[in-house]
Amino acid sequence: QRSWKATARMEDEQSGEGVFGRELEKTIKEVVPNLDPLDAPEFDPVAYINEIFPDERSLTHAKLESDDVSKKRRPHHRLDVRLASVKREMISISEDISRSVRQHSCQRMQTKQAVDDAKTSIQDLFDKIRGIKEKAEKSEKMVQEICRDIKSLDCAKTHLTTTIAALMKLHMLVQAVDMLVKMSEQKQYKEVANRLGAVDMLFLDFQSYSHIPKIQQLKKTMVKERAKLQTQIIAEFQSYGTNPSMGLDDMVVMLREGCLVMQALGVKAKDELLIWFSRSKLAPYTNIFGPGKPAAELRQCDRRYAWLRRTLREYDEQFGGIFPKSWGVPAVLSRDFCYLTKDHLRTVLKSQVQTMDINALVAALQKTIQFEQELQVRFGNTNDDVKDSSAVTKGSGMDANSIKTRYKQEMEEKKAGGKEKYLSQMAAAKAQRPKMDFRKIISSVFYGYLGEYVKLERENIAKLLSQVEKEEKWSGGNADEDSGADGGDGEERRSYSGSEKILIYIKKSLQRCSRLTTGAVLAEIAKEYRQGLSDYRALITSKLPRGSKTDSVQQLSRSDNERCCLVANTAEDCKDIIPGIERAIKNVLDAKYTEEVDFSHEQSQFAALVNLAVETVVKGFIFRLGKILSMMTRMPWDKWESVGDQSEYVNQINSMFSQYVPPVSKMLSDAYHLFFCNQLAKACIPLYEEHIFKCKRVNALGAQQLALDSHAIKSIFLAIPRLRGGENLPARRTRAFNRIVDREMGRVVAIVKTLASPTDCLIATCRTLMPRGDTRFSETLTKVLYLKGLKKQQQEALVETYNAGVEAKDHVALDKKSDGHFKRIFNFRS
Repeated sequence: QRSWKATARMEDEQSGEGVFGRELEKTIKEVVPNLDPLDAPEFDPVAYINEIFPDERSLTHAKLESDDVSKKRRPHHRLDVRLASVKREMISISEDISRSVRQHSCQRMQTKQAVDDAKTSIQDLFDKIRGIKEKAEKSEKMVQEICRDIKSLDCAKTHLTTTIAALMKLHMLVQAVDMLVKMSEQKQYKEVANRLGAVDMLFLDFQSYSHIPKIQQLKKTMVKERAKLQTQIIAEFQSYGTNPSMGLDDMVVMLREGCLVMQALGVKAKDELLIWFSRSKLAPYTNIFGPGKPAAELRQCDRRYAWLRRTLREYDEQFGGIFPKSWGVPAVLSRDFCYLTKDHLRTVLKSQVQTMDINALVAALQKTIQFEQELQVRFGNTNDDVKDSSAVTKGSGMDANSIKTRYKQEMEEKKAGGKEKYLSQMAAAKAQRPKMDFRKIISSVFYGYLGEYVKLERENIAKLLSQVEKEEKWSGGNADEDSGADGGDGEERRSYSGSEKILIYIKKSLQRCSRLTTGAVLAEIAKEYRQGLSDYRALITSKLPRGSKTDSVQQLSRSDNERCCLVANTAEDCKDIIPGIERAIKNVLDAKYTEEVDFSHEQSQFAALVNLAVETVVKGFIFRLGKILSMMTRMPWDKWESVGDQSEYVNQINSMFSQYVPPVSKMLSDAYHLFFCNQLAKACIPLYEEHIFKCKRVNALGAQQLALDSHAIKSIFLAIPRLRGGENLPARRTRAFNRIVDREMGRVVAIVKTLASPTDCLIATCRTLMPRGDTRFSETLTKVLYLKGLKKQQQEALVETYNAGVEAKDHVALDKKSDGHFKRIFNFRS
């Protein structure tokens, strides 16, 4: 049974028939619950039979057994009883099936009858729809015939209307052309100008009929009439003022109306009239100022521009009421004048290349640029043209033309009823003018010949430097070198006045040159400025005491110190002003040349000169200090008997600093005053150390005296920044100087204290007191041993001991052994 059951399940799973998914079976069971085990999807016939007949006895006897799961008692039937029950169910099912078959057979007959009736009804419906469709087609055909007739009528109406309109416009065109010809002959220019526009509009309607002979004839007539009108009006202008039969006022009215006709004829006709007018007005100018004429020289440029001003005034009197304002005839006349003048000047400049007068060239260029600015203000159409009267002459000087322009503008402001109304009127008028830019129209012809102007600037700077060298008071004053008493007139100077002259000249030259050109020539002139500054730096450098660039500086007097301070302050002023000069040049220079302007080298040169001047002063102090310290080396330090007050050489050092430092500190700026103090400390303290080692021998008491003197000298150096007088410098500014003094004097004090220590603990003392990282330790130790007077063998032994190193326990023993000894030795009075 088990083998048969497994085989059946495998066949069912392989065939897949009658097997539903688990989810589907679960859903069916929830929707249609069935308690019959035969309907279960997992029905197993073998298990079902085994459940009903568990043993052979149950085939013949019925009994009740308890179910452990459901706790109910279920009966087990006999086989014959069970078979009888199954047969009854089969019979019942067969009867139900037969009943259902008979019932469905009756219903099929009824359904067939209903389907036949439905087909008959559908056929009747189709017949009715076909009849309706035939009627609709007939109606549509009738509507199309009616619409075709209506469309034919509409087309006929449109053609008729177009024909009538074309005939009316043709009649109007013929009449307008005839009337235009008649009015032209009668010189009724105002009506002609009005009808020209109307005729042009009518011709636009006949563009598609240009092949018709009548239209072609009218066009030819109109072209001839236009040419005739243009020639006739130009002839009227030519006869202006020469026809005595017509009054001047009538002539002005006729010419004003003729301008309206020229404007109606188109831009080309208007331009031809303006070209003729400009040539006729500029013909006398060419006869007077053309190349080869006496008035064509560069010195006569102001006469050229005066001629145009006079011509513009004559234009305002004669033609101001004729030409429309929107034409901008004065601007056109000025533009043509500028181009003609440019050609004249180009020829003149070419002919004078070898004999060029640079002063005349510059003067002509200045007058030309001023004239262009005048035209730009009057006729230019740029955003910066409309200015108030207070700004008209800005940057152009107080010349006569500028004053006249400003006065004229102020009068116009009063007539307009105020500055705001005047500016608004000017802006509206300029908006109607043709766009013109008069800047560099004429002046550009000079740029190729401004190389001589660069040479002129170079010569002017050289002359100025020569003048400064002669007139400058280079000496610092008439001071007594020993007493320090000032002489002279007591005038206090901080820097040389020549630097101010040089810088002022550069500023004025830049203003002058920027008004002439802002291109390559100005870039070349900027190079001359750089060279001039370099030459001035070399000039004031030469005024430093001899040997300033080497170490051979001798003793400097107060006058020499003052001269060095003047050089330092002058160089500092130039160094600070040079960046402003560079920015000013770049602001006016064309963008493509700004990279060529670089004053950083000159600025660094002046900064180096400041350092050189300060270092020269320091070298003078070193020389004086060396003389005093030489006296110290000659003192009998090996025979010193007692320690008293500070030595005489210390007092002399203090006196020397007190006498010569204050004048230098007062003349220098705050920044370089501290730089001077730093350099002085860095140079003088090592010199003091060097002279200590120049002493022959030093005993213990002499070493103690040196220690006392070094303490006093340190105090003298720390007080140097305060010798300037006035307000004391804040502590944060002297912090760096104090560190320098502490570092340098710390080494000197350590050397002196080591010199005073006993020989047996000298190396340990030296290692303890000397600053860490001192690379000169071995050399210093040798010098200290020499000063103490030790023999060469002892020196070599101690140096070898130092080189071999000292153990830590030796340092501890040294501290414990000589603690009281050091306290007794170094307990100095302050």
